[in-house]
Amino acid sequence: MMFFKSNTPTIVDYDKTKSELLRLGWLVEIYDVEANKSIYDITNIGYQYYFAICMKVGRDQMFTGPRLSEGQTTAFIHEDIDLVEEGYLVDGIDCEKLTPKSAEYLYVLTDLHGKEIIIKNQNVKAPKSGAMNKIGKYSGVFMKGMQKVSEVAREYDKNSTIATRNVWGKKKKSSSRRKTSVRKRRYGRLRRKRRF
Repeated sequence: MMFFKSNTPTIVDYDKTKSELLRLGWLVEIYDVEANKSIYDITNIGYQYYFAICMKVGRDQMFTGPRLSEGQTTAFIHEDIDLVEEGYLVDGIDCEKLTPKSAEYLYVLTDLHGKEIIIKNQNVKAPKSGAMNKIGKYSGVFMKGMQKVSEVAREYDKNSTIATRNVWGKKKKSSSRRKTSVRKRRYGRLRRKRRF
């Protein structure tokens, strides 16, 4: 029996699972000289887990992975690998069963094998989430509006100052000498009025 593509398990986070497989050493990034591109490749340990899980659940192939050789019942696997203990299999009454984690790992492992590594451009800004996008958009509109109000206020102030000067005439500079003589004249008038 084998798994077909239509039997794909639910993948919660494909990229996170890919990163986990790279961290576990089941998957590796290599450069294919003939194809002139970087691709994903299943490692020796990745194949050990894949074949061991296939045999334990009674399948000769899972998803798009390689098929077990006819009559193959064992595979080399490190002694410290315990598929039940690590959470890849659950003991059943008649046989061991896959866990959702195991199905997800094997699907992503076999799906990525031989695929080209796409490098995302680091300079491209990620789109903001819906709420943050709206806040940014309306903040920008508000700031543009405030800038326009400020420009109008400055223009009004400038025009108002010019109009006021035109009505009142230009302010003449007065010297301290003139101020003194004006004071003396006023004071003299006041003194004269008091005498009478």
